Amino acid sequence: MPLMVARGYGSLSFLHRAAMDLSPEKPTFIYYLGDHDPSGENAGEVTEERLRELATDPDLIHFKRIAVTPKQIRDWRLPTRPTKTTDSRAAAFVDEDGEQRPSVELDAIEPRRLRAMVKACILHHQPQKVFDKLERQQERERAALRELINRPR
Repeated sequence: MPLMVARGYGSLSFLHRAAMDLSPEKPTFIYYLGDHDPSGENAGEVTEERLRELATDPDLIHFKRIAVTPKQIRDWRLPTRPTKTTDSRAAAFVDEDGEQRPSVELDAIEPRRLRAMVKACILHHQPQKVFDKLERQQERERAALRELINRPR
């Protein structure tokens, strides 16, 4: 299962490479984590749109925003900030009453909670047993790297 991480808006070449890595026969699940602000919302929308345009079979793409959502902002009482009016997309970032919505940075979600959200997405697609095996392998590799770093010269 390929893993790609992007920050902000992916370049067309990055998204083209990503689309070419998608299986033409199997579903692809993309989980998006981004700021709750005009650019963060738009970056996810643009990424999904471009990947669908470039993919062999766009119907096999399942794109889901898992953070930051309005429900998370409410339920977890995440700290907000005023939306930057200098963002060209700010005029459209309003609630049903036409009021400017506040923005929330992805960093407002506690790291352990973010990791748990990502882990839940991964476990939706592979058994816990496989995940645990990969985590043990990762820890062995980290230990080997620490040993190399701490080795006297």
